[in-house]
Amino acid sequence: MTTTTSPTTSALRAPAVRGAVTELTDHALLHRALRSGTRLAADALTGVARDEPCDPARQRELVRWTTGVLAEVRAHAALRRELEAAVSRAVLPGEGPGPRPGGDAGLDAALARSRQALVLFAREVGTGAPLLAAALTELAALVAARLDAEEAGMLPLVDAHVPAAERDRAVRTARRLLPAGQDLFTVPWLLDACHPAERAAVLRTASRSARLVLRVAGARHGRTRDAVLGAVR
Repeated sequence: MTTTTSPTTSALRAPAVRGAVTELTDHALLHRALRSGTRLAADALTGVARDEPCDPARQRELVRWTTGVLAEVRAHAALRRELEAAVSRAVLPGEGPGPRPGGDAGLDAALARSRQALVLFAREVGTGAPLLAAALTELAALVAARLDAEEAGMLPLVDAHVPAAERDRAVRTARRLLPAGQDLFTVPWLLDACHPAERAAVLRTASRSARLVLRVAGARHGRTRDAVLGAVR
């Protein structure tokens, strides 16, 4: 990652890796964060739906966390569609993108239900929590399944057949879906997904812009994560 490249863009672009994560740009780290981020939101809202305490401060942080994660899921789905089309053009030239294995209709519908339920939860916890918990639980399962399929099938083909310039174009298309300021959520969220033994290496390779984001937003993100988990302050 360079100082002129957004950490989020790099994370979306980087190829899959095996073993320990060493950079914020490792695609494996983004997949790990997507899995854990959706599952954490689903588990937290399930607890709230079952009458776990949720004061206004925790409610706000749950909304913030879920909003950030949903934005990342949406952008990643868009990137996957772009890369699948690029693989299809490279492997089957002249035949168009063709059908996508499994498609994204179910994921898109779960995202829409999650966004609708999030609006309701932001207004009223008691009414919104059960709906949001159900939507996020479904979404977390779909995200995990789609990531498993990517890692087993699509990403090796991307690495083998899609030029770097075309990957960059796919990333730019996906980036347009992310709201301004998303890096303030994404960069500390990715670092959170590192195992303790990985953090030093990841911080050592982080760009100047990523380190600045971490200084500005790291503590704020920690408070959000703790509130999502229900930690008492």
